[in-house]
Amino acid sequence: MNTYRGDSKPPGIGTFLLRKIYDDDLFDDVSGDLQEIYSNKVLTHGRILASAFYLIDVVLSVRNYDLKSRKKITQNNSIPMFKNYLKITLRNISKNKIYSGLNIIGLALGMAACLFILQYVSYERSYDKFHENHEDLYRVRYKVYRNGELNIDCAAAVPRVGPFMKEKMPEVRAFARAYPTSGVVTYKETKFREERMHIADPDFLKIFTFPLIEGDVETALAEPNTVVISETAAKKYFGNTDPIGKMMNVDGEHSVSVTAVAKDVPNNSHIKFDFLISYETLNNQTRNDDGSSSSETAWGWYDFNTYVLLEPGTDIADYDTRFAEYLWDERGETFEKYNFKAEFPLQPITDIHLYSNLLQESEPEEQGDGDAVFFLTIIAFFILLIAWINYVNLSTARSIERAKEVGIRKTMGAYRKQLIYQFISESFILNLIAMILGLGIVVLGIKNFNQLTDSQLSLQFLLDPVFWIVLVAIFITGSVFSGLYPAFILSSYKPVSVLKGRLSAGRSGNYLRRILVVFQFAASITLIAGTIVVYQQLGHMKALDLGFDMTETLVVKGPDVFGADSLYESTVETFRNELLKNPEIGQITASSNVPGDEIFWTNGIKKHTEGRDSYKIIYNVGIDYNYFPAYDIEILAGRNYGPTFTTDTGSLILNEAAIPYLGFESAEEAINQKVTFWGQPKTIVGIVDNYNQMSAKAEVSPIAFPLVLRASSYYTLKLKGDNYQSALEKVQAEYNGFFPGNPFDYFFLDEFFNRQYNNEQKFSRVFTLFAGFAIIVACLGLFGLSSFSALQRTKEIGIRKAIGANIRNIVFLLSREFVILVLIANVIAWPAVYFIMDNWLNNFANRIVIGLPVFLFSGVLVILIAIMTVGYKTVLTARSNPVNALRYE
Repeated sequence: MNTYRGDSKPPGIGTFLLRKIYDDDLFDDVSGDLQEIYSNKVLTHGRILASAFYLIDVVLSVRNYDLKSRKKITQNNSIPMFKNYLKITLRNISKNKIYSGLNIIGLALGMAACLFILQYVSYERSYDKFHENHEDLYRVRYKVYRNGELNIDCAAAVPRVGPFMKEKMPEVRAFARAYPTSGVVTYKETKFREERMHIADPDFLKIFTFPLIEGDVETALAEPNTVVISETAAKKYFGNTDPIGKMMNVDGEHSVSVTAVAKDVPNNSHIKFDFLISYETLNNQTRNDDGSSSSETAWGWYDFNTYVLLEPGTDIADYDTRFAEYLWDERGETFEKYNFKAEFPLQPITDIHLYSNLLQESEPEEQGDGDAVFFLTIIAFFILLIAWINYVNLSTARSIERAKEVGIRKTMGAYRKQLIYQFISESFILNLIAMILGLGIVVLGIKNFNQLTDSQLSLQFLLDPVFWIVLVAIFITGSVFSGLYPAFILSSYKPVSVLKGRLSAGRSGNYLRRILVVFQFAASITLIAGTIVVYQQLGHMKALDLGFDMTETLVVKGPDVFGADSLYESTVETFRNELLKNPEIGQITASSNVPGDEIFWTNGIKKHTEGRDSYKIIYNVGIDYNYFPAYDIEILAGRNYGPTFTTDTGSLILNEAAIPYLGFESAEEAINQKVTFWGQPKTIVGIVDNYNQMSAKAEVSPIAFPLVLRASSYYTLKLKGDNYQSALEKVQAEYNGFFPGNPFDYFFLDEFFNRQYNNEQKFSRVFTLFAGFAIIVACLGLFGLSSFSALQRTKEIGIRKAIGANIRNIVFLLSREFVILVLIANVIAWPAVYFIMDNWLNNFANRIVIGLPVFLFSGVLVILIAIMTVGYKTVLTARSNPVNALRYE
């Protein structure tokens, strides 16, 4: 057998050439390789041939080096290299199925959760951005101050402000008003009550992007008694017939001609409509003797959503300041006379859905929550970060196991850079598999997600280039982030130490893994505790004594056409008496509003002895004699209206909030005091409890309850017994008999009132879902770490069992470290939970106080989950045969 001859020296001329060609670093590299080849050839071919081959190799070696940059030239072997990396990765996955599976599942769940949240957040943030001019479109707010205090902050402005802005402000390219209304719409035999109806300026369809299927944007709303209908409304009333030019009737009084059909309004619009009636129609109805219209000139009728389209780049702060000066010139004398001040600041339409909670919002039950969207964005990246941390933890935990692989590769000539590429490539491949699985989870689960969160997401996002950019960014970021640290750790091992078995787990690596585990569970505890707080607050609001009874309460929408009928009062009284003959019906009351219905009707009120500058705005609910008894609203002082009190047309009942508002010391003091209301003197005859007209989220506002026997907006019926369907059928029969031609629309008050909590319910469901995602992903990592920890301590466990340790001792030994880490996570998470959720709760007028049970429950829950996660593997290890454990390795 040939042996290597260490004294074989290659020809000096070859070595001389190498020194001339290469610098010192490359010379050592190249000459070492060529000398080894030369020595082998001496043994096989003899010195003469070996010397000849050596000189040839010296000359040809130049092919492999860039002499200018003094670097070795590497051939483009990216495809074979990638195949090699892929093969090694798949072998590792096959060899370590559990750890690879935990990594892939954790990353897939993390990516799926992140994608779900980002799509939800993207949808919430997309409101009104489909308008071509959305960056320059603003809504005009209406704010009224009295005595320096904000009295009104409203989404709807007055009709005069739009034209006035157009006259005074050169930045205004166009304006449009939309006056919300409702009514019974009839076409031939088809009749429905329509709620999504607006009276709109001609420029409404020009400044907003609501495309028309038929009709002309320029003329659709230009003439009086014309209407633009949505695609859905067109099919509803006309079927496949062309609606253009057809006459429709509104409330039995107004005939309007269809001039255009618009595409259905997208779901992500803050203003929705099925009918747009021309503004000139309203002008004709409000025409004064002098030819002017209140709907054009009024400064006090604040029911008009007003929008302005500005020149690009307008400074809004400067705009508001200059307009305030013009407004003072126009209205300053009135402001001083009546001791109030009005402002009309602009609000970007893209902020309305998430960051506006004003009076008279267009779709109040659909308003979003900017804080909730922000929290969900943070949660998305927390869950993804937890998944990436799992990868880092499991990769570094297995570093000892892969150390020999690194040592052998380095011994065979692998550079550290190549090893780094290898491990990062593994990360890329695992993240790629996880990304595909995560995307599959999103595609398959989007319907369930929509049902759970009451969302409108669709798979259209797959066609959006932005989505793929975000997905690729997440993939690359995750691959680099999760792969870089393990790659540097694993590639740093010294082959001599590894192959001699002198490598052990580094203390710094253990510390890092512990820190990452603490972070994972601190994030999970924060999410769980936050979810508990959200549910507690929602339950608190629903359980709160609202001051009225809404159980077994049926509300029927009143007839629109009878409001001006002289026989209306007697008709309603007969209708009431007929219904009360039914033993399933207890009480009946008619009113302008019901609890949960936002009050748009306001008036000025003051003490009768005060001057005109003391007027304050107060909400009005028109009621009959039965309103307070039917709703079981407590009368704190005074009395209710009654048919035996002939002077009640000059009487007034207030709620308790109106007492300090008007300057009275107590309810008793206010009784029999005179106030000026509707411009007429009224005597306060009763004070009722502060029941919640709107949800418990807001403070109770001052409300006046004038006696309005002609109130026709709602009929409230208190039902008795359990057979609601029978009672409903009888009510409908009587209603159709007394009010023929009016659609029978009804709702149950508890459902109607609780719709105000839809946002909180949606938020709680989303919070719960992704808190679950976070804890599952964290537990996958914990399971992997505990399994590997048990594997590393197999021999120790065998020795302990051999000397008498029982299963309980072993389980305690293996679980103790992880339980301590979760306890530390609790200590870190609790202050964060309190700070974040306490700030969130400050948005509610009626809020809970975050108590210790919230923290204890979330902490104990996570500890139990951690113990069960760790305990499964530790029990299996503790129950294993100590003989097999002692033979391990």
